[in-house]
Amino acid sequence: MKPHLTHLFMEVGTLVEARRFYVDLLGLELLEDRGVYIAVGGNGGFFLGIEETPTPEIAGPEITLRVDDVDKATTRLREAGVPILEEPADMPWGARHTWIADPDGRRMSIYSTGP
Repeated sequence: MKPHLTHLFMEVGTLVEARRFYVDLLGLELLEDRGVYIAVGGNGGFFLGIEETPTPEIAGPEITLRVDDVDKATTRLREAGVPILEEPADMPWGARHTWIADPDGRRMSIYSTGP
């Protein structure tokens, strides 16, 4: 059997804040909740495993989410108090991106493509 990428895993400082951010603010589906671990995802089976730890390791790959309208998403996230690291801008590869920080300061990208 060939390798098959199924999910990414990350540690966070506060699982309650991570759940609020990834599920309530970003709109990812809560797939599993074990109390000390949650899995979030949607649209195709790939998911993000999140575990609370007293000293989270925040290095790692940048998480990227596609949304319908990056400008509207940025406005909504800013109003919710999410740090906007870079304002939405058109990229040379044809997408419109913004960069934000999750509750642990992890850099994330949110983007949308043309109409």
